[in-house]
Amino acid sequence: MSRKMPFNTAHKMLEREVLEVFKTCYSDFPKARIKTFESPDFQLIVNRHKTIGLEIVRYVTDPELIENSDFSQFEPQRIQELIEKKEQKSLGYNRMRYYELWLLIVSGSNPLEPVMLHPENIDSMVFDSVFFEKIFYLDMRRTHLYYLQD
Repeated sequence: MSRKMPFNTAHKMLEREVLEVFKTCYSDFPKARIKTFESPDFQLIVNRHKTIGLEIVRYVTDPELIENSDFSQFEPQRIQELIEKKEQKSLGYNRMRYYELWLLIVSGSNPLEPVMLHPENIDSMVFDSVFFEKIFYLDMRRTHLYYLQD
């Protein structure tokens, strides 16, 4: 008898923590039943005909760029690379199942990571995605949410 592999509990607990911070930062977060899933990470079930898929990905600073500093520079090209990487991985999602697909990029979820220095114009930067309807960037240290595509 084959058994389904359980979710990586520690990883899912971190994702749930990120989701809770996201919910408090995003004033338009829908009233929904939240189901832990794997691909995407969460299903936000608004009603029988509207389910939103939420994929979470960590923005990790390149260790070579840190140079023993407590601070790290935000790199827009890395954000676009993350979006493209997640789009490729996500092509297997049952697209018809979801009303929308959202991508949440997160930094600062690990206390050992350096503090991210964001440019003032981060809200006006343009990132491309034809796959995700909404793309967010969440700085967990500052509990600040940026809308990269809305």
